[in-house]
Amino acid sequence: MAQQSFRVWFGDNPATEDQLRLIEEIEVTQEMDAFWEANLKMALCLDADGAWLHWPGVSNEPFSRVRVEIDIGNGRFAPLIDGPLVSIDASLDSQPGRSTATMVVRDDSAFLNRDEEIEPPFEQRSDSEIAEELFGRFEQIADTRIEGTDTVPEMTTRRGTVLQFLRELASASNRHAYVLPGDEPGASIGCFLPDPEGPAELPPLVMIGDGRNLSGASVTQDPDGAERTQAKVLRVDDHGVTSFETSAEDLGLMRNLPALPADLTPRRLMNPSDNTREDPAGAASAQAKRNAYVYELTSHVIPGCYAAVLVPYQKVRVDAGATPYSGDYLITKVVHRITPSLYTQELEAKTDSVSEVSGAAVAEALGGGLQVSVSVSVGIF
Repeated sequence: MAQQSFRVWFGDNPATEDQLRLIEEIEVTQEMDAFWEANLKMALCLDADGAWLHWPGVSNEPFSRVRVEIDIGNGRFAPLIDGPLVSIDASLDSQPGRSTATMVVRDDSAFLNRDEEIEPPFEQRSDSEIAEELFGRFEQIADTRIEGTDTVPEMTTRRGTVLQFLRELASASNRHAYVLPGDEPGASIGCFLPDPEGPAELPPLVMIGDGRNLSGASVTQDPDGAERTQAKVLRVDDHGVTSFETSAEDLGLMRNLPALPADLTPRRLMNPSDNTREDPAGAASAQAKRNAYVYELTSHVIPGCYAAVLVPYQKVRVDAGATPYSGDYLITKVVHRITPSLYTQELEAKTDSVSEVSGAAVAEALGGGLQVSVSVSVGIF
């Protein structure tokens, strides 16, 4: 197994060996449409006068920068998080060796969520153009990845924080608004992107057979998922009604079989509070896409058996043998845990459809004599 290592940056400086020795565990949680957060658990002890040694608050001011990187053994460090220190949590005990301080770090979208304001309307601007301007207001955002939107509302008013407003724009235009760590410390990337079309350049995740790298896999089905979304908007100019209807199958499925047959797919109405545009197509498509992901995979990556670092907002191939659950999944959450001796990844992923499996393939798999232990909990419709 290749040697794994990690780096931590405090501000512009890499952590010293003495600082790294104090870190007992790092847990980085990356999740779609949520703050990415890292918890750096550090050991504490008392000196002869009763003062806490190595208290991180002495050298790390609120909103000072912290960055965590991991090298899984290929000689390249991948950033897991880069952003401000938002809090320090303490667990204190009179017994030796049982006291810790945990540094809580969030990604740079924390800076976008500080001040609530009412801003003058953006007139004749597309959602992507507004997103470009808003990301550009923050020095922590060094670059952007934005996919353009076609709809140009007459005016769009911001009320709330910049991050809240960006997510409202993203929801209305079938996008996600988020911040990724950049290649260099202190240079994050502002993103305004839809779900990716195809899988990323990641090795497949394998549940059974040769090359297995997943353990404890569970696939569950949302019984209320999948829908045909209907939206209606009253036009101001002529008092007519604009209607729009769509489903995940209309928008393009990840596999060749829908979660439910067309005659069993429920129809859902958009809430009027989500219908804020004269053209409801973007918001209705976004709702249909969000609610289409009815299959959720949760699993652990076997340490040392996977040659990549998983990240949300990417698609990855999952091989689940001759079952309908093999195929591409959208990664929605990854929890990275780092200790001085071990690096692990836990993931959650989702898909909107299933793969067709022939009877011959199932029979071959059942007779293949696989000597593995896999726990899969599935819902069959």
